[in-house]
Amino acid sequence: MEEEKEVQMGEDLTGKNLLGMSLLSFLFYIVLSLVLIYFLHDGSIWTLFEHGYSIPVQVVVGLGVGVVAALVVMQLSAKSPIADVLNDYALFRVIANTRFSSFDRVQISLFAGAGEEILFRGAIQPIIGIWATSILFIAIHGYFKFTSFGHILFGVMMFALSMLLGILFETTGLISAMIAHAVYDLVMLKNVDKLGR
Repeated sequence: MEEEKEVQMGEDLTGKNLLGMSLLSFLFYIVLSLVLIYFLHDGSIWTLFEHGYSIPVQVVVGLGVGVVAALVVMQLSAKSPIADVLNDYALFRVIANTRFSSFDRVQISLFAGAGEEILFRGAIQPIIGIWATSILFIAIHGYFKFTSFGHILFGVMMFALSMLLGILFETTGLISAMIAHAVYDLVMLKNVDKLGR
């Protein structure tokens, strides 16, 4: 019954609904980031962008890391045991049953990449560290399940991806992590129909 609702929800999503959801999510992430930065950081939100390499270097690294990460995750997710368990994740079921336009894929990827990285990597990671931030990030996405080896492997894979974004933020810069996240999401949204069983 729950799965039928998620399938219906995916089928009912329109471009306007998706854009509205993306904007609301992005605004929520930014407001929460601003609150955390105000109370728990020394600088402003703009301070998050001050470290790292130049913007062109961050863009190139982010693009490369995002594409490579997506290709690796796609390869692993298309095979057993991960492919066998993807439909156990509500987020995957909704995405797999949504008809995205090219604009939908781009705007979802950009808003999620920017908003989630500003919040998790920029605002939260400097406070609780990369490990705890990655655990929180994966838990919020609902990727931790321990019912089979495939579920555990999927959770570890997503945790490693989150750690990669955290390392990218620390070594290269926030813009690089944002771009890698957005590119990863874009590639995955374009190819979601090739995953799962």
